[in-house]
Formats: sequence, structure tokens, C-alpha cells
Amino acid sequence: MNIKLQKIFLAVLFISVCIAADKNEPGPLVGTTAKFWSLKTIEGKFEKLNNYTAPMDADWTAESERKVIVFSFFASWCQPCIKEIGELHKLQESYKDAPVQFFLVNLTDFFRHREKDTKQYRDAPDAMEFLGRKGLTDITVLQDPTGRTARAYGVSNVLPRLFVIDKYRTVAMDETGLCPTCLQDELSPLLDKLIAD
Repeated sequence: MNIKLQKIFLAVLFISVCIAADKNEPGPLVGTTAKFWSLKTIEGKFEKLNNYTAPMDADWTAESERKVIVFSFFASWCQPCIKEIGELHKLQESYKDAPVQFFLVNLTDFFRHREKDTKQYRDAPDAMEFLGRKGLTDITVLQDPTGRTARAYGVSNVLPRLFVIDKYRTVAMDETGLCPTCLQDELSPLLDKLIAD
């Protein structure tokens, strides 16, 4: 391929990528009913989706009101995850008196024990020790060592993957690799709207 054709090809590729990135289309699960999950915390307590949210026509029998869920899949080897978790901590503080529940779903061990393991996954630090060193231990961490919940939500090794589930169990946000510095600007208006619904 001559130089002129290469330049044209690269220009077209660049424009295509920019247009695709600019569409800002919702993730594939937005508008669907959130898949049920039941996961253990570090302390061994089970947390369940049904404790916080239920379909609109379902009887609500829990002691507390329905809540909006912010649910982020992460692993300790994922640098963008750590940046996102830092921003989620700030956001959780802003919504501490609102009906919003934040969870982090730890996939470190799932990737560490996969058949097609790589050095990056094997050598990843323990997630809780890592978060402790960073001072990021305020959000409840759920363990998904078999990846069952990750698979139910279509989560791959492209992390972080962030979901927001409304009070009526509908996925309102499904984002992969959301810009950490944009996180509060993107999530706050959505959370405010879902809290008011």
C-alpha cells in the first residue's frame, strides 16, 4: 500500500473511531430486568439483589425502602478499576443519606484461577489488601470467585464494568471503562432521577 493510501486509510479509521465513540450508546443490558444475584461479603454475609430492589408489581416485604444499586465489577490487576473505585467512594459519601446502595464485585480470584491464566492474573495482589493499602474499603465488596454473576451480566476481562439498577430492578446504566473523572458528572444526575422515581 503506498503512503497516500495509507494516510487515507488511517484518516478514515480515525474518523470512524471518533464517530463510534461519540455515539455514547447505552450498554447492552440497559432497559432489561437485572439478573438475580446472591454473593458473599468478605465477612461471609450474603447480599442479594432482592434485599434492595424488586419489580414494580412485586410486593415489597423488606424492612427498609427499595434502593438504587450501583454495582461495579473490578479486579486488583485493573488500574482503571482502582481509579473508578476512588470516585465511587466519593459518590457514596455524597449519597450516604439517600436510598442508594454501592457494591464492588471482586473478580480477582476468578481471573487468577481461570484455565487460560496469565502472569498478570496469577500475580495480582489480594483485592482486599490492595484496597486497604489505597484506603478504599468503605464500599461493600462482594466475592464472585466462580464468575457466575459476571457471566450473567456479560462481564469479560474488560474492566471496570459498572451497572446502575433502579428500585424496580431495571438496569439503568451499563458502562465499561467509564472515564473516572467523569463518573460523578455521569452518575449524579442519573441517581437523582432514579431516587425521585
